[in-house]
Amino acid sequence: DVLGGLTQRVDLVQMAVRGGAADALPPDLDIAEQLLIVNDFPHGFDDRAVTQLRYLADEGPAVGVHLMMVADREDAAAYGPLLDPLWRALLRLTPVPDDHLADPWVGHTWTYDPPVIPANSQILRQLLDRIAVARRNGGR
Repeated sequence: DVLGGLTQRVDLVQMAVRGGAADALPPDLDIAEQLLIVNDFPHGFDDRAVTQLRYLADEGPAVGVHLMMVADREDAAAYGPLLDPLWRALLRLTPVPDDHLADPWVGHTWTYDPPVIPANSQILRQLLDRIAVARRNGGR
């Protein structure tokens, strides 16, 4: 269970750091920076998973666990105010031109203008070719 493992990792690292015993972490604990990408939230997530995601969003960054969510706030309306702290903690990026970004750290909104690939550019084709080769080679 990925969420459970990351939640446990955050707990252990926090306890070790707060207790001044970072060298006492289990040797099999991966302390490298982690990025969890959550797609199509909240579909397929139960209340327990939502609680774990909130915890990771709040506590994870301090110990190297980061969260990136692909979500529509309207789809998660059924959770009501339970998710308000989560939404406030996340930097909101939008795929819609001229929409705004919500920056929780400074409280500003910014206008987003997505980059456009120049006409007749081969950049996208080259990128997709590289991704296809990497997938065939097992991600190497």
